[in-house]
Amino acid sequence: MDRWYLGGSPEDAVDPFYYDYETVRKGGLIFAGLAFVVGLLILLSKRFRCGGSKKHRHVNEDEL
Repeated sequence: MDRWYLGGSPEDAVDPFYYDYETVRKGGLIFAGLAFVVGLLILLSKRFRCGGSKKHRHVNEDEL
């Protein structure tokens, strides 16, 4: 791995903008996968809860 160093000797300063892109990529894929699964769970939970026989609530004129 090559690192860019700021002025001075290489032992003194390490570039603060150096990123381990492999770790960032893996973290992004894990986050995207979890977000996808959570989104599916939300969609499916609403579908199963709202589907089936719907019960309508009777409203009296006094409640309007």
